[in-house]
Amino acid sequence: MSKKNNRHIGLRLMSITGVATTLVLGAPGLSSATARSTGVEAAMTPPIPAPTKALCKKASYKLGYDVFSESQPFAVTVSQGLKNAAKSIGCVTILTTTDNLNGPVAIGNLKTLLNEGIQGFVDFQVLAAFQPPITKLLANAKIPGVAIVGANLPGSPDVGADNYNSSYNDGVYLAKQSKARFPSQVPYVLGGAEPTSGALIMERYNGAVAGEKSVFPGLPASHIVEVQNDGTATTAYNNTLSALSTVPSGSVVLLTGVNDEVTGGMAHAAQTRHVKNYLVNSYGGDSYGFNQVCTSSHYVGAWYLEPAVWGQDALTAILDQINGVKVPGTIGVIGEEVTKTTPITGCK
Repeated sequence: MSKKNNRHIGLRLMSITGVATTLVLGAPGLSSATARSTGVEAAMTPPIPAPTKALCKKASYKLGYDVFSESQPFAVTVSQGLKNAAKSIGCVTILTTTDNLNGPVAIGNLKTLLNEGIQGFVDFQVLAAFQPPITKLLANAKIPGVAIVGANLPGSPDVGADNYNSSYNDGVYLAKQSKARFPSQVPYVLGGAEPTSGALIMERYNGAVAGEKSVFPGLPASHIVEVQNDGTATTAYNNTLSALSTVPSGSVVLLTGVNDEVTGGMAHAAQTRHVKNYLVNSYGGDSYGFNQVCTSSHYVGAWYLEPAVWGQDALTAILDQINGVKVPGTIGVIGEEVTKTTPITGCK
């Protein structure tokens, strides 16, 4: 069954104007780099070593870092992981800018960072349409880049999730929970998709649906709904409200999304629509997602992608490039399922 036969609820983009650039030098007051989890790191393909002082082939490095949000919990954890790792090895200064989901601002931010004399660029910009101009700026400046995906940065390695496989496992776990709790019902599958981030991030939607269909191989196309969004809870909430209006009353509904916030917005919509039998598996494992796991009986858990490691891997990848070491094209965490009883969630 092809995806084109499935329904989708369209994306309504937010209008964002006049976003200012913030330039932050260094990372004072941050703790040492977060230790890696053996379970998650064993699933990385291919493996990349955690940053150590051995990466300091030069006395100092000045790196630029643009991030799409300074408040979204997953982004905050990734950013802290990057800055903690830089502080731990002692030879790196991070210059940070924030684009607030505004592509032209992201491009302007990179120009500012280039004027500051950066030697490498870590890109956590999530709008795919604006990545080629960023690639061109880096090529003209003859400095390397690495993308935290986000959105793929053409010509540069990327770090983050193993998007398809992690989402596939997310969908399998959620569907198995549905089959155990509602054995006689074929669910409706609502998947949050973020087309503005490009084909790589769409693999999160594709993987989750494939995982759910592996548990329910006869799932009708009419039971699969693509809920397009821009990666934020608000848009996911609004578009899921529309999607749920087409789902028959009394149905079992399974909700997955491209990140914890999208999944949370979708769950809020189900609550608003008074859907009785809905199950949610959060995706990412940030503080917001863990809080939902701990407080909502509809959450079966979260697919945990260890976001603190993403920043560490990005630091290793960019310094290796500056030092002339070959870097894998894709470094992706598959992750693992965590629940209320898993210590990392912090549930009481």
